[in-house]
Amino acid sequence: MNTILDKYSTKFILLFLTVSSFAIFPNLIARADAGPKPEMEFKFVTENPQQTFFIQEAVIYECQQADCSDAQPIDEIGPQRLYCQDDRCTIYFYGLEPYYQLEVISEDGKVRTSQAFAPTGFHSYYLVTVRENDLVVKSRFAFDLLSAPICLSVCGSLWIAAFAMLFWVFGLNRR
Repeated sequence: MNTILDKYSTKFILLFLTVSSFAIFPNLIARADAGPKPEMEFKFVTENPQQTFFIQEAVIYECQQADCSDAQPIDEIGPQRLYCQDDRCTIYFYGLEPYYQLEVISEDGKVRTSQAFAPTGFHSYYLVTVRENDLVVKSRFAFDLLSAPICLSVCGSLWIAAFAMLFWVFGLNRR
């Protein structure tokens, strides 16, 4: 009687650990504001590799005109604000406008403004070259692990592996 109880309690513990580990992973990337949001990430590099660049303040403007003559700073509501740290800035949007312009104040107090640029996709990644008097924003490729096709294939594979393990642990493949 004791060995049967031990056998099932071990299987129950394995099942509990498996299910709880899968329940924890999705919560690691959860945000308070539900639903996917368009995103832009900016990585800053200087024209001169010996030169250092630190962001004191950054603003992103949204525009309807290609030359950004109608530039307005984005409304900072919810996650829609520019977060900057070290050599990167990230922003999540509620909706995308046709054009954007980036303005950065460096640690020396100098204001540099970029050319107008258009979003390159739902998740847009940019390399921003810091020059003496301005910024040059260029789109860059980035492997996005959480993009829909990759996430679906990885998550689907994990669930298939989990169910296969459950069948193996509980001996459901035997009659």
